[in-house]
Amino acid sequence: MVLFALAIEPKELLPGILVDEGVVFFDASIAMDCHHPETPDVYLEMLITGPDTREHESLLVTDVKPSNLHAALLAAGFEPGSPVTYNDQHDRAAATGDRLVVEVQLDITQDWITLVDWVVHVDEKLLLVDDPGWDGFVFAGSKVVEGKGYIADREGSLISLTPWGHEVISPTWTLSPDASVDEPVWIASRDQVPQKGDSVRVRIRGEESEEDSADAED
Repeated sequence: MVLFALAIEPKELLPGILVDEGVVFFDASIAMDCHHPETPDVYLEMLITGPDTREHESLLVTDVKPSNLHAALLAAGFEPGSPVTYNDQHDRAAATGDRLVVEVQLDITQDWITLVDWVVHVDEKLLLVDDPGWDGFVFAGSKVVEGKGYIADREGSLISLTPWGHEVISPTWTLSPDASVDEPVWIASRDQVPQKGDSVRVRIRGEESEEDSADAED
């Protein structure tokens, strides 16, 4: 996979991952086809996944290993928290960690846009970012299990839309992956998502606080 040219020169910390202070870059491609006339509604549970895993329900696929993404986020200065936790009664505690923004760029001449702008409600055509329950991403950090290693590597789970408990970057809401608990309603936007296989640059940075924004304006 060829890395897009950048106006800045971050360092390639690990294969396919560029790191600058407070920013991580890597390349990916569109994972599924939401433009096929017979299957236009692609329900999403992942946003970025590894190859040969869950591309059919993910916006993007990348060769970057989840454990390498974890290391790159650490090098960029972010602190991990913990993935979502849940019990048999479907009680779930939200993922924690430093808050992150995930953005994409199709070409260096184009502006960066937030990845979740490509996610819409199947019926209402509501953007995910306009849903009152959506509250962004955190660096959850997956987890290491004895005898199984870094679980996100096994699952190919870099960034999820539905928190599973093993993704590197997780949303903060506690939407259940069990369709009998929370009905799937979020799909890839046919108006926004490019064609399957198209290259995409991904940028991950820290979420600006209201205090940061006020300082920038001053």
